[in-house]
Amino acid sequence: MKRFFFISILLLFVYSCKEFSNKPHNSDALQDSIQLYIGKANDFTKSDDEVVAYLDKASSFIKSQERDSIYFINKFYVAFIYDNVGKSDQFKNIMLEVVEEATKESDSVNLARAYSYIGEYYSGRMVLDSAVMNFQQAEKIFFKLKDNVSIGRTHVKMALAKYKARDYIGSEKSAVDALNFIRLENNKLLEYEANSLLGVTCIEIKDFDKAKEYFEKSLRIANDEQLENFGKYQTKAASLNNLGIINFKMGYYKDALSYFNQAIKEPLLLEEHPSLYATTLANLAKSKLKSGDFTNLPEEFYKSLRIRENNQSIPEIVNSKIDLSEYYEKIGKADSAKYYAREAYKMAKSTNILNLQLSAIDQLSNVEPENENAYSKEYIKLSDSLLAAERKVSEKFARIEFETDEIMRQKEQLAIQNRNIIFFSLLSLFIVGLLYIIRDQRNRNAQLRLREAQQRANEEIYNLMLSQQKKLDDVVIKEKQRIAQELHDGVLGRLFGTRLNLDSLNKKNDEKAIQNRDHYISELKNIEQDIREISHELNREKFALVNNFVSILHNLFEEQKTISEAILQTKIDTTIDWTKVDNTVKINLYRIVQESLQNINKYANAKTIIVNLLRDNDSMNLTIQDDGQGFDVSKKSKGIGLQNLESRVNSCGGTIMIKSAKGEGTTIEIMMPFEIPVNNKQP
Repeated sequence: MKRFFFISILLLFVYSCKEFSNKPHNSDALQDSIQLYIGKANDFTKSDDEVVAYLDKASSFIKSQERDSIYFINKFYVAFIYDNVGKSDQFKNIMLEVVEEATKESDSVNLARAYSYIGEYYSGRMVLDSAVMNFQQAEKIFFKLKDNVSIGRTHVKMALAKYKARDYIGSEKSAVDALNFIRLENNKLLEYEANSLLGVTCIEIKDFDKAKEYFEKSLRIANDEQLENFGKYQTKAASLNNLGIINFKMGYYKDALSYFNQAIKEPLLLEEHPSLYATTLANLAKSKLKSGDFTNLPEEFYKSLRIRENNQSIPEIVNSKIDLSEYYEKIGKADSAKYYAREAYKMAKSTNILNLQLSAIDQLSNVEPENENAYSKEYIKLSDSLLAAERKVSEKFARIEFETDEIMRQKEQLAIQNRNIIFFSLLSLFIVGLLYIIRDQRNRNAQLRLREAQQRANEEIYNLMLSQQKKLDDVVIKEKQRIAQELHDGVLGRLFGTRLNLDSLNKKNDEKAIQNRDHYISELKNIEQDIREISHELNREKFALVNNFVSILHNLFEEQKTISEAILQTKIDTTIDWTKVDNTVKINLYRIVQESLQNINKYANAKTIIVNLLRDNDSMNLTIQDDGQGFDVSKKSKGIGLQNLESRVNSCGGTIMIKSAKGEGTTIEIMMPFEIPVNNKQP
């Protein structure tokens, strides 16, 4: 589950990368399909068979992906879900594929990760020589990458594998190496694991004072750093339990009881880590037994045994039965003591774990003194076998390290030879390559000059539009001043005079006063008409402002009519709000129309030209059509004119489609947005 959590977080990070967001649409669709099936496989409500079926489908899609970082992340993700549902062999096979593919792609990061995960696979299955060998391969790659955290993590895994193989000296060395690299990066999670591992290793070599020191460091880290917030559950309980074990082995049973009581009271210990809860409870009960306190005994031993049986952990079940045998031996119930000792011995023999068998035989010899000689012989035989196995494993690890170093030296020599071969090959091709580069550079310079010319032309058009806009603004300001003056001097003055006269006439009711009032009412109607005319002028001003770009296009069309005999038909959609159209889009639209008309004049020999600029939702559809001689659009090489058109359209985030055939004219259809997308804007 730790690995599964790690790869989930890693995926969330990698999928936000810009590199993936820039993939082609078909690659996006492929990744969406992979994500769909991985998401279904990650549904905990599905059965294992359903999960495997979804993973198989995801794997089939992954094979079609490019060998990039997303490809390897997908492979890792699928592999870990296979491992989660018990398909460990499939997990291993995928990791071996990653090793082969990452080697071909020279992807050191994913190669090192794959070696590390293969090492974990073998470590979990007690194939410890293979585990250490793969960890060493990963460590050497991480060292070249200067990834101190990954080096430290790999040494922790290597130390655990050596501990399982009872190579305690080798385990201690690897854990110390891990701390040296971990402290460079101040990674508290790994520092906690390394100190804990050093502590249990020191227990095995009987260095209890050193073990206590390491466990106290682990407890300080768990308290100070609050490791539970980083996904490391019950680290404090584990450290307290370890400190209890040290005091128990040193004979300080009251101190041991204090630590075990603190550990067992940690919140949610049973729910989050039942195995640790069962171990702590068993240790608490043993400490009570040793100190002569029989409170809640043997209930605590039985409760620990039930949890371990639910977890189906045979070594822990054996230890629980040995504990019960010791308890019944202590209170004088010989039959129960013998029963649990024999049960423990029988289960220990089925595991082939020598130190577990030794513990069971030792207890059996205590409760069956009549068979002590036979048990002693078997104990000595197992001890000799265990010592021989430990010595063999230690020698094997030393040989693996030597052979690995030798292989790496040979690889380095081969790398030097390969570099020499490549150097001389490149030297022999240098002259040919130099000539090619010179020619290519000349072409690039020509293209660069063309682009510079286009840029200058764009700047000229933009400046022209700004100049026209400035002139228009000046005219608008003057017109506003004129209208304001006319309103103030004309309309307002007349309104004021009319109001005063009407006020004086309100006091009279003769016939002349009535005629005068009618006269001034007519005057108000005239003023109303003047205001309406001023309003109409303002509307025409706004219309002229909005259609400034349209007038530029019409000027271009008028110019075309003077230089070509072809009939020009144009249509510009009046519903287009040109105030919302980006200036760069306007410039490119103008240049596209201009260059297209020039190309028609030069090559098409057309009689009719049609230019339509219509609105299509938030885009504009520009169609330029002629009935000229046409050309073959299937040719791979295109002229500079067409390349320029495509470049302009692409720079605005638009699309272009060219339809033509010899003798059938040419149609260019362009879709342009009102605004340039953010990804297309130049920095």
